[in-house]
Amino acid sequence: MNSFPIGTRKSALAMAQTIQVQSALEEQNPTMTFPLLGMTTTGDNIQGQPLSSIGTTALFTRELETALENKECHILVHSLKDVPTKIKPGFVIGAMMKREEPNDVMVMRPAEFKELKNFGEGDVVGTSSVRRASQIRRLCPGVQVKDVRGNVNTRLAKLDAADSPYTCLLLAAAGLQRLNMDDRITIKFPQHTMLHAVGQGSIAIECRSDDEETLALIKPLDHLPTRLRCEAERSVMRILEGGCSVPIGVWTEFVVASSTNSSSGLEATSAVEASSESVKALQLKALVASLDGSDIAEAEAVADVNGSIELAVELGKTVASLLLERGAGKILEKVLRDRHTTLVPTGTGEENTVKGWEI
Repeated sequence: MNSFPIGTRKSALAMAQTIQVQSALEEQNPTMTFPLLGMTTTGDNIQGQPLSSIGTTALFTRELETALENKECHILVHSLKDVPTKIKPGFVIGAMMKREEPNDVMVMRPAEFKELKNFGEGDVVGTSSVRRASQIRRLCPGVQVKDVRGNVNTRLAKLDAADSPYTCLLLAAAGLQRLNMDDRITIKFPQHTMLHAVGQGSIAIECRSDDEETLALIKPLDHLPTRLRCEAERSVMRILEGGCSVPIGVWTEFVVASSTNSSSGLEATSAVEASSESVKALQLKALVASLDGSDIAEAEAVADVNGSIELAVELGKTVASLLLERGAGKILEKVLRDRHTTLVPTGTGEENTVKGWEI
């Protein structure tokens, strides 16, 4: 197998991530070639409405998996946050590459700056994420949230336009960093301010589950600390049946653990990394919020996973159960109910309005 095609989306960010995988594979397999196969997905084609109103998963993966199933390529490269927690039968995430910063960031026009505490009435925040929208509404009561779709360059162009309605955009730090656009970051949100998306900052490599040769080829790219953190996060979302269209935020880190407690069996003595490659005690925080940010359920737990993916998944289940005990189910029911009635009927004069958003 000298030629090894890699499937990906056509966007600049998707290509940048895929080139990162391509380079790693070329370094490890110098006699092989890894051509890129760019594709357009359903999520790329739907630009006229917020993702929250579409109400389906696999928006950015379905067409790619069809190509993989047809053996047009051997692997797919995704942003892990775009991959459904329930993988299509016959496929598997064979590797999760070392995670970059999972934080969300605020981006303003060049030379502009405004502290978060000063945001309020009259400020327009651009985001396509209901998770970011709900948290920013909670942090900054009175702000208007306006949907903004498109790739990173398109969104930045909308912000920078002379007639732009946006005060700022909310984006993922990792996406800007992979595109060498770190200079556009105005504020980086710490985890106590905004919890990030499940899997954010990690690159997932998907392949056919029965392709042993490919699984062996990509195995060296799998980063265990990242895998443990992301499997715990994905376990929370899997239990809550969430996706891009529901406001679920998470944060994970490896910590120094000490005494036991009833919810997790361990208690973190600090919120700092125990070590750069530690895979022992894992802390997981999560929240579920209403679209307007007024209702919120939060939970956290720590467990000694000791390098075990199964124990990381169990940690996620523990946190999901705590969230459900604290009202997350009722919040998500309302989010889904609102989503199903979100589009304003034609003929009302408000066809460009979506409940909770303006498009």
